[in-house]
Amino acid sequence: MSRNLMRRCYTVVLVLFMLLGMGNLAAAEGQVQAIYTAPDGMVLTSYSPKWNEAKLKALHGELLQNTHGDEIELLNALEVYDGYPHGKGVAGQYIFQTVTGVFQGKPKMRPGKIELYGGSEHTTPAAFAHTLAHEYGHHVTHYYTLQHDGITLTDSKRWRETTYAKMRGLSEDARINVTVDTEHRWQLAEVAAEDYVQLFGSPLAKAKTPFESRIEQTLNGEEVGAISWNGSMFNVQPQENLTLPLASEVPGLYDYFYSQMKGEGGAFTPPAKPELTLASYSEQGDAGYQLHFSWHQEGEQSNYHYTLVTYQDNDLLAEPVVTREADDLQEARYGAVTVRKGGFIYTYKEPKAEGKRHFKLYVFGNNGWVADSAVLTVDMNNPNEVSVNDEKVIPVEHVKGESAVDPVFGIPQLDFAALFDLKEMGWLDSILEGLTKIIDGVADLLGKLLS
Repeated sequence: MSRNLMRRCYTVVLVLFMLLGMGNLAAAEGQVQAIYTAPDGMVLTSYSPKWNEAKLKALHGELLQNTHGDEIELLNALEVYDGYPHGKGVAGQYIFQTVTGVFQGKPKMRPGKIELYGGSEHTTPAAFAHTLAHEYGHHVTHYYTLQHDGITLTDSKRWRETTYAKMRGLSEDARINVTVDTEHRWQLAEVAAEDYVQLFGSPLAKAKTPFESRIEQTLNGEEVGAISWNGSMFNVQPQENLTLPLASEVPGLYDYFYSQMKGEGGAFTPPAKPELTLASYSEQGDAGYQLHFSWHQEGEQSNYHYTLVTYQDNDLLAEPVVTREADDLQEARYGAVTVRKGGFIYTYKEPKAEGKRHFKLYVFGNNGWVADSAVLTVDMNNPNEVSVNDEKVIPVEHVKGESAVDPVFGIPQLDFAALFDLKEMGWLDSILEGLTKIIDGVADLLGKLLS
């Protein structure tokens, strides 16, 4: 075949391409409410009455707060929709295409777009920040995997060959796959997008949501109200998958993507792993047990903050126990509590403080980079020992009683054992002795009168 004929054939076959998407190619479009064209040419479109041109401009600014490189030029559209066209559990979607010619084995990436859902509820860039960073993480990780390996993260036949899958230790993990019937948290592309948020997400994407200790609220006489949380709260769940190591624990992962985005190496300084300990447990009457945790952080800096979470084996979302700052007491309590006030006894118990529970401490440092502790597993029905990462078993101290002032929170408590110990209360002995003499005197007087 002549070169000219080959060129003509090549030109024809280039129109044949395969589409690889993170879902349907487009959400059901409604009426356009606003359009903003950014200086870089990206077109942002709102299908939600709550999102005008000014908000779209701010949303583009938030997108740029995520670490990026030349790959951003291949993201040409960002759209905000009012409802949830793919169900309430789908907050956003990244849609991309690759094109492969017959005479060119290496596919090329075509411009992609991000769709954000629930615009009537998420009415600010901050509300969309975490989802936006996650979806942009799809764009970044797909782009550079294709650039580096010539394979997409969704290639059903070759994904195990990608540098990312090997570096992350997932190539031989039977739980990982790329098929649509694979559980979301075990899809390779989803793990990669979550890694991007941890390593390169914007400050708003990794913003802290504080949570008070319900045990402390009860001890302080405060009413414990209902709390709510979700998977977009970075300090509660830095990554969707609770089982896999965090991105900060994967050697070379940060440099792998950063060097491709920026053309040079970066300085990655996450916090050291915190040391979480179950210091003791105590019985709280019929309410159950109270666990007392403490931790130590090597190299702690003033901007560090912590969140202790708990979950069970089949949970997809962890439950926050408490949030602490660097200068706070590095201690927390979980389970049940009994408080005596006057003639009344008040009790509170965490709603899910039953059965076997896992506890993990997250520490967040510079750039929101996160590290986590070992996982402590405790049987809430008999917390006399704790297992560490499902391996080492450590006995736990049983505290039978509390002192007059709580050693952790400084809250006065009544010690009824001491209150009714007459040997420790000389003033009561004196009163009783005086009453006895009076009664004896009255008895003598009555005896004389009756004789």
